[in-house]
Amino acid sequence: MRAVVDLRFEAGEWPIEFVVPKKDADSWMAHLRSEIEERGWNSGGLSQLEAAENSGTLSVYTANGPNPPTLHIVWERRRGAALRVKAHPDGNPTLSLDLAREFINAANQRMQRNVTVRAHRWDLLTYRGLSWRGELWLGDDLRLGPPSRFPDALSGPQVIIVDAMVEGIGSEGIMDNFETRIRELKIFLGIVLGICPRSVRPKLDWVAEFDDQGCPTACELRSVGYWEVGPHRTFPIKGSCSPVARELVLRPGVGRIGIHSDMRERWVPADIEELWRAFTALPVAKRDNILRAGNAYLTADSMWPDQRTAYAVFLVIACETLKPKGKRYDRMNIYGVVASLIGLNEALRLRDLSIHPQQVRSRHMHRGELASGEFLPSLVNNDFADPSFDEMLRELWKTCRLCLIEWLRCGGEYKVVSLPRPPRSKRSVRQVQLGSKIRGAMKWSPPQTGATKASR
Repeated sequence: MRAVVDLRFEAGEWPIEFVVPKKDADSWMAHLRSEIEERGWNSGGLSQLEAAENSGTLSVYTANGPNPPTLHIVWERRRGAALRVKAHPDGNPTLSLDLAREFINAANQRMQRNVTVRAHRWDLLTYRGLSWRGELWLGDDLRLGPPSRFPDALSGPQVIIVDAMVEGIGSEGIMDNFETRIRELKIFLGIVLGICPRSVRPKLDWVAEFDDQGCPTACELRSVGYWEVGPHRTFPIKGSCSPVARELVLRPGVGRIGIHSDMRERWVPADIEELWRAFTALPVAKRDNILRAGNAYLTADSMWPDQRTAYAVFLVIACETLKPKGKRYDRMNIYGVVASLIGLNEALRLRDLSIHPQQVRSRHMHRGELASGEFLPSLVNNDFADPSFDEMLRELWKTCRLCLIEWLRCGGEYKVVSLPRPPRSKRSVRQVQLGSKIRGAMKWSPPQTGATKASR
């Protein structure tokens, strides 16, 4: 353990001073840490993050011990500006100035050449449903494989092992890029497979024990969560296990929904590699668009089943996120997105439901209204229950996935279709006529004189 000292305001000579251009400022610190890692050195420091600027101190130690040869680096950067750096050697014995300059020059050259490294990383994703029993290669550097254990039941909490070869600036850059790929993969699997994958992170939770009669005997805090047990994992070889089950899906469509009698494992659509290539080929703006829509879709899934109204609302938001950019499309709602991506008839059918998804979204977002009766008691045998909300949810869930997949297939380039105005019922016409009569009778008129009032 060493004390970390803030040297930003220390007076004295700083023999090394330079400025990193704005375009390279974001990556310079990553290349510096990568050079430290490659030399087997270590570092420690502190930083101050503010809205206007960031600054900090980084001490680089070339050996172990309480006071080894050290290079102190002080940096500051205004938001969106160049990075200013100064450094001086320290320690006992003091680090030579030539070695300090050579180290800084090596980090700068690494940044100029954009030196990266490539390594294997793996993670576990969990979801609920049928088990994942095969391997799926989404390219030569990304593989989704089965775990070593499965639950006894046909359906339940399942695990996918994700192996990837990742490139980045040092180990930190590799981990950052791998986490980005995992986030994108979770959204992609949610859209294409209709599952809600989450990263496995073992945590402490209460675990109860029961006897043969089902009576609790103990309850203790234990680590809960799946983990692979065995030797150190390496990047797998293609064909090391059987391929994942596949089914042909006619587009636009999502394939079979639910668990059928002939299903024993999780299947994927036959065109999943084609969809992944379309996803990775999207330009930055388009990829951000589908990621935001997919994130709303996964957020909706996380609301089920306790917050059913919020579940429906975020499905609507996921569809609305697929709108083209531009102020002219600001007032475009879910029905316009569905008509443009799937078809006019599907949009009209969704709009003609007894409970309107767009209305549920607006009332919940602006007033917090609950359309599913979350505060009402849940009765198992309710002969007078209204199935309208459940019918709307079934249609909305399927329509939302269809829109996400079709947007992905066309790369976000589609022709906007306008919906005709909904016809007004006879009752609404009578209400409009009655309202006009009332407004006509209540029209403002100038005040009358006292004589005229008396004559009346």
